[in-house]
Amino acid sequence: MATRRKRLTKPEVIGLVHELTSEAAITNEMLLKFAEKINGAPFTEPKAKKPKPMTMTTAKKAVLAMFGCSTVTQLRKNKTFNMSMTGETISLKSKDDWMKLYRRWVAVPEEERARTGPTCINGIDVLENFRPWHVFGLDSATASRDDVNTSFRKLAKIHHPDVGGNPSVFERLQKMKDSVLALM
Repeated sequence: MATRRKRLTKPEVIGLVHELTSEAAITNEMLLKFAEKINGAPFTEPKAKKPKPMTMTTAKKAVLAMFGCSTVTQLRKNKTFNMSMTGETISLKSKDDWMKLYRRWVAVPEEERARTGPTCINGIDVLENFRPWHVFGLDSATASRDDVNTSFRKLAKIHHPDVGGNPSVFERLQKMKDSVLALM
């Protein structure tokens, strides 16, 4: 019974080729072409790993750390947390509760950063996540008021209800712009 040889990935072969070409007057391209001929086909790229869904424990730890707490009891007594949650009731018992807080205070989970659809801009669902810097494609450390307004105008040309855009998305974009400008 014949044993099956493991197919190398392109980065593995490129490393070997570089090692060999550093000793002789052979180019990387020549050796790579030779190796692909021996391999019988072009080399495969390594498969990108799909991010695993975030667990409740991970979200909980991140939210607690954000407010400088180590337990849920401390979080419930935290004045900043209470003030930020005024008018909202959240039980802190389900994964959905912790994910909602994680999205609001920490970040958009990795598995939710490449979404597409009518309510998504730059991979973010704007109706689910309030991440103006990411949606506007700007860096909070370097962006000016003009940058924010320019980015908003570009998005408004696409998402304004008068041009067929979703009214909820446009309203959310306006809130994001107003929030960012208020803090500048």
